[in-house]
Amino acid sequence: MKKLLFLALSCSLWACKDDDKVTPEPQQPSQKPTASITVWDATQWSPEQPKGTPADGATVELFTSREDYLMKKPAFTATTNGSGVVSFKDIPEGVYFMVATKEGKTNTWRDAQNMTRVSDTLFQSEAEIKDPTQPIQNNVLPGDFKYRDLNGDGMINNDDVAEAPFFTITVKKDSVNTARALIGRTVNHAYPTLSAVEEAFSNEYPKISAAHQQMVMVDGVLSDDADCQIANLPAGFCELDQFTFTPANSIIESAWKNHYASILQLNRMLASLNGIQGDKAAIIAQLKAFRAFLYLELQTYFGTLPMTEQLLLPVGISPGSIYLTRYNIKKDLTDALPGLPDAAPAGKPWYMTSAGANMLLARIALFEINGNDATTYTDKVIATKRYALADSAKVFTAPASNEIIWDITASMNTPFKDYFVRGGLTVNFCPAIRYTETYLLRAMGKILLEDLSGANEAINIVRTRGKKPAITLKTLDETRNELKILYKEELYREGFRYARLVLYNDAKTVLGSKGYQDKHALLPIPQSVLEAYPNIHQNVGY
Repeated sequence: MKKLLFLALSCSLWACKDDDKVTPEPQQPSQKPTASITVWDATQWSPEQPKGTPADGATVELFTSREDYLMKKPAFTATTNGSGVVSFKDIPEGVYFMVATKEGKTNTWRDAQNMTRVSDTLFQSEAEIKDPTQPIQNNVLPGDFKYRDLNGDGMINNDDVAEAPFFTITVKKDSVNTARALIGRTVNHAYPTLSAVEEAFSNEYPKISAAHQQMVMVDGVLSDDADCQIANLPAGFCELDQFTFTPANSIIESAWKNHYASILQLNRMLASLNGIQGDKAAIIAQLKAFRAFLYLELQTYFGTLPMTEQLLLPVGISPGSIYLTRYNIKKDLTDALPGLPDAAPAGKPWYMTSAGANMLLARIALFEINGNDATTYTDKVIATKRYALADSAKVFTAPASNEIIWDITASMNTPFKDYFVRGGLTVNFCPAIRYTETYLLRAMGKILLEDLSGANEAINIVRTRGKKPAITLKTLDETRNELKILYKEELYREGFRYARLVLYNDAKTVLGSKGYQDKHALLPIPQSVLEAYPNIHQNVGY
C-alpha cells in the first residue's frame, strides 16, 4: 500500500514519462493448428487422372488411437467439399489416424482381425504391373491399388497387412498440415454390381463382333472366297492373299490382340462376379460361352494358345498342347450350357443360346475327328425344333429368321460391309452360326462314322433347301466331295472356307498357285507378342 502511494506521489511531483509506465504483458490468443486433407476417388482413375478424381462428400475421421477407431470414437469428423478437400480447424497438435470413406470406398480395408492392406498409390500402366523389379501383385489392372510388400517377400498376398487404421496425419503448430487419402475398393477394377457387369458385357459385345468380322475377312482372303482387291480393305490383307505375310503383318497382329483384349475383359467381369451377391448363373454362362468362342476362333487359325483366367497375360505364360487348348475351350462351353437360355432374351438378341454352344462343341468335335460327338451335338440342336432352313434369298435379310442360331453382328461397317456381299442378295448382317451348318456338321460326323445313309440324308436336306434335286451318293469319297461343295456354296464368305481347306488337307491343292505352303496351315504368332512373352514360341516355318 505504501509503495503504491509513493508511486502516485512521485508521478504527481515529477510527471512520469510514458516509457516509465508499467503495463501488463498482453495475453496471446490461444491458437490451435489447422489440418487440410484432400480425398481422391481412385475408382475413377484414368491415364489423365493418375490419382482418380476429387471425392466430394467423402467423410474423413481423425482418431487419436487405434482403440478409438475400433470403438468408433473419432476425435474429429468432417466432409469434403466439391474439390475433395476437408479442413479441420483449431485441433490440438498431435498424430491422428486418418480414415476416409464414401459409398463403400475407403483407404482402410479392415478385416475380421482388425488388419488392413496398405496403399496410397495406384498402378499407372501394364508395364508397371509387370515390372520384374517390383513385388508381384496378381490380378490387377492400371488404376488398382499398388499394395505395400510389408513382409518383404516380393509377393503381395494376404500376409501383407498391418493394424487398422494405418495412415496418419501429424498436426503441428505453425506448420502447413496437409495430407491426401486415396479411397477405393480393395480391387478397383472390379465391377461393383451385377447390373454393372451386364452393362460392361453389353459394351464389350460390339468389340467382340468387330473381332469376329475381322477374322471372317481373314479367312475369306486367305482362301479362294475373296481377294485383297475388295474396296477399303487395309493393305495388310494383300500379304494374306498372296501368302507373303510375316509375323509382323498388321492384320494378324490386330486379330490376335483384339481377341485377347476381349478375353481379358470377360475375365475381369467373371472375377468381379466373385464378390457380388445374387443370381449370377445366367451372366456367368454368357461370359464363359463368349470366351470359349473367342478362344476357338484363335485356335482355329493359330493352333495352341496361351490361356488364362487372369486380367492380364502373365509375362511368363506359355501355351499348352493343342489337346489342352481344346479341353479348356470345351470346359467353358460345358460349364456354360446349364445356364444358357433356349432362346435369346428380349433386348439381347446377341446372347448365346444352348443351341449355339452345342454347335461350337460340334465344331470342336470335327477338329478332333470325333464323329460321335459331332452328331450328338448337332442332333441336340435339331431336336429343339426351333430352327428351319430358310429360302437362300431371305437368310440375310432378318436376323430373326429361323435359319439363324446365333448372330453377333453389332453393325456392318467398312470394310466388312464391302467384303460381305452375296451377289444381288440383300445382306444386313453376318450370322456367327446358322442352321445350314448344323446339317453340314452332322453330315461330316456321319462320314466319320462311315454312316453313308445318314450323311446322304443330311446333305440332301441342304440341297433341297438350295433348290437342288436330292442325290444318292454311293461312296464316302463322293459324299465328302459333295459336302465340300456345299460348304463353299452355302457358307460363302462366312469364315469357313480356309479353315476347312486346311482341316481336310486341300489347302495346297486349291491355294498352291497363290503361294500356299505347308507352314501356312497356321498363322504366325505376332512378333510383338513373342517379344513381350518369351515363353510363347513361334509356329513352325516362320
